[in-house]
Amino acid sequence: MPRHWWYVVGWACFIQLLLLWPAPPRLQAAWMPFSVDTLAHAALFAGQAALAARALRAERRALWPAAVGAALFGAVTELQQHFMPSRSMELGDLLADVAGALIGLAAFVALAPRRREFHG
Repeated sequence: MPRHWWYVVGWACFIQLLLLWPAPPRLQAAWMPFSVDTLAHAALFAGQAALAARALRAERRALWPAAVGAALFGAVTELQQHFMPSRSMELGDLLADVAGALIGLAAFVALAPRRREFHG
């Protein structure tokens, strides 16, 4: 497996490990329009999509599967939570996962031209 894909797999394993946390804290700051949980979901799946985009770019392939794959992985993690007694499957979390995946891909595309490894 090429080196870049190990990062994708490692990040996915990290997300899966977080699912083992039986009851993560629900934090909400009064000034924030979104909960910390929602931001965490978006950040995790933004990272997943960006890492996948990097791996795909290294293979000179289309990047859109990175966002689709991260969003589908988000759907799988939400489905897993349905079967965990201390967790719940939530549409808001899935939407945050999808939004994060799109943001991660957009950030990668915006920043990739600035990186030396993507010139030439």
